[in-house]
Amino acid sequence: MDIPEALGVDVGGVIIDKVNDNTDTSFFSENFLNTSASPEVFRVLTRLVRERFGDRVFIVSKCGKRVEEKTLAWFAHHQFFELTGIKPEHVRFCRTRDGKAPICAELGITHFIDDRLEVLSYLTTVPHQFLFRGSVREIRGFEKHLAYTTQVSNWRQIETLLL
Repeated sequence: MDIPEALGVDVGGVIIDKVNDNTDTSFFSENFLNTSASPEVFRVLTRLVRERFGDRVFIVSKCGKRVEEKTLAWFAHHQFFELTGIKPEHVRFCRTRDGKAPICAELGITHFIDDRLEVLSYLTTVPHQFLFRGSVREIRGFEKHLAYTTQVSNWRQIETLLL
């Protein structure tokens, strides 16, 4: 019997763009609702929901309680769920990077997109891993795990690989 595919997606640096870091619209500033989405993320996630994964798309994010609240507010402000078709109840938060692993195992995630190679290194039950704009400095510490990931630099590449 085939296991149904499921997509997991990180938030910071993947859905919400890092380009805003250290600016007045940084996610960590008072203007966090104005933080921009990664280019093409809404369009590509919508296609992934409609054309491949259906209702098996999950948001899995590591953050503290305050950032969790800001993330949910950002999703509401940008009409994330309405525009992408991802279900609001498909958002999971954890407090540690390795905390994503049991969530992915429980949900049966088969594909995961994250900007941290460290996080991907913990996801031993996820066969298809995508490193989204990984930082050279962070990659150095987990370089041996690169063999198990596909590096991507934008959402168009993800679209090409998954559709």
